[in-house]
Amino acid sequence: MKSWITDWQRSERLPHYTRANAGETLPEPASPLGWTLVWGPGLRGWRKGFVGFGIYREEEVAGPRPPFVGMFGGYFYLNLSHMRLFGIRMGQTADQIDAAFVGQRSDTPVYVAHPEDQDEELTAKAGATLQRMLGQTTFPEADADRERLRRLRRERPDLTSLSEADVVAYARSLLGEVETTYQRHVESSLPASVGPAILGPLCASVDRPGAMLDLIGGLGDVDSASPSTGLWALSRQVVASAELTALFDRGPAAVEQALDGATGDVKAFRDSFEEFLAASGDRGPNEWDIHALSWEAAPVQALALVDRIRHSSDDDSPAERHRRLTERRAEVAAEIRAALPEETQPMFDAGMHASQVWIPARERTKANCVTVVNEIRMAIRELGRRGVEAGLYTAPEDVMMLLDTELDDYVADPGRFGPVIAQRLGEYAELGELEPPFFVAADSQTEIDGWPRRSEEGLPAATEGEVLTGVGGSHGTYTGRVRVVTDPASCEALEPGEVLVAPLTDAAWTPLFLVAGAAVVDVGALNSHAVVVCRELGIPAVISVEGGTGRLRDGMVITVDGDRGTVTVDSVPAILGV
Repeated sequence: MKSWITDWQRSERLPHYTRANAGETLPEPASPLGWTLVWGPGLRGWRKGFVGFGIYREEEVAGPRPPFVGMFGGYFYLNLSHMRLFGIRMGQTADQIDAAFVGQRSDTPVYVAHPEDQDEELTAKAGATLQRMLGQTTFPEADADRERLRRLRRERPDLTSLSEADVVAYARSLLGEVETTYQRHVESSLPASVGPAILGPLCASVDRPGAMLDLIGGLGDVDSASPSTGLWALSRQVVASAELTALFDRGPAAVEQALDGATGDVKAFRDSFEEFLAASGDRGPNEWDIHALSWEAAPVQALALVDRIRHSSDDDSPAERHRRLTERRAEVAAEIRAALPEETQPMFDAGMHASQVWIPARERTKANCVTVVNEIRMAIRELGRRGVEAGLYTAPEDVMMLLDTELDDYVADPGRFGPVIAQRLGEYAELGELEPPFFVAADSQTEIDGWPRRSEEGLPAATEGEVLTGVGGSHGTYTGRVRVVTDPASCEALEPGEVLVAPLTDAAWTPLFLVAGAAVVDVGALNSHAVVVCRELGIPAVISVEGGTGRLRDGMVITVDGDRGTVTVDSVPAILGV
């Protein structure tokens, strides 16, 4: 198999792609229905956002496949050439964009200038848009979206009472919201990058480069961190109850089973857990794909996180962490501002303001995207539930192997698609065994029959004294034992204080930051959602560590320096050192 049914061709004008940040958004191969039903209007929203902001002219990004992203081997890629282009049109350089998005990698495709990259008219328009947005103290459009989508969630129709055609119609009625929320996410992402871009050089100018991470942490009102607060409250209910503690000692599956018909402390926990799912059930691993299981679709995932968090000390509460970080932020801000020449202090104030307003705003727009994606997910899962009852496949999410163009025909004759879905499920499973290249810079790299299998990928273990480099994502230095976690659903082994080493992280991972002492992540960027949460919870993080999960092994003791972006191997267990 050289390609998958949803694969794209590379853009000739913008030919380089990367999994950086893309792997955080869609870590697994995208389901055919998730990509064609949801991401189609989503990318139309991106196009509106980029054109409206002033990055592109309409004709540059016309057509059904705008060149901001790519799809190769079923894997989602961001277009690195596009990111360089909008950076250049915003007055930055390709090197600055590369450093922000992919870190210091030796295999980064070389930027080749194009005569149309520079566009003074668009630069002026984008600059004016940015200046207007940076003058705002709120992003009311995102707040209004949030209220509307929460109401939509509360008023969700009884899906079980709808016909198959009405279920599909309901899902499609939400696609306008997808376009709107994706557009808002683009609009907020650009000003969200300005604060760090201003503060970083200013901190470096007074010989305090690591201080920038203090200044963009502890911001508060970050939607991606709110599930951690809810899970923490649930974990404290468990800690305070001998009955619940004994139940959780039997494992998350036993807890889920016990919630039905519960009494006493278990009933009180069930009621609180239902409130949590009403507020945060749209979150979960791989939450941008309707094929994935949100916490609402599979509550046992959230219960597993409560089980891990209950072992943490009361001193690690999100509220206490936020208090410490807010104090630290104010203290460092006063120090840096006082050390700067008077003429640069207004610029410093502008950077602080941009960070305070737009980093949380970006997280809100992301949460809004996830909310509407989950509404579509739950509707299509009802269609899948009926397919399971009919014996067409084994799990409700299997129906996501269809394409959007096949939905109406499926409703008319579901049995006809049983063999189609079965074949695609097998091919989809094969995609999940592949290791996609971090960069795609040539047509040959899109042919998946040449990609290595994950099981064949073997990297030598890091040795004592070795230093792995990446990008500092969250302030601080921490020494602890490594725990490699490749799936947040398999987090049972993570103990309080261990260093979480992961291939990537999305919102489903962030509650684990309440347990871990630090985080090391293979991919990511300074504005990655999970890295923002690391800063909000106050744990050191180093991101974009090439081969981190392959070279760091359970039991190693490492020092994570979130300021310098380094990971030092302090000791290696004898069993690994042989």
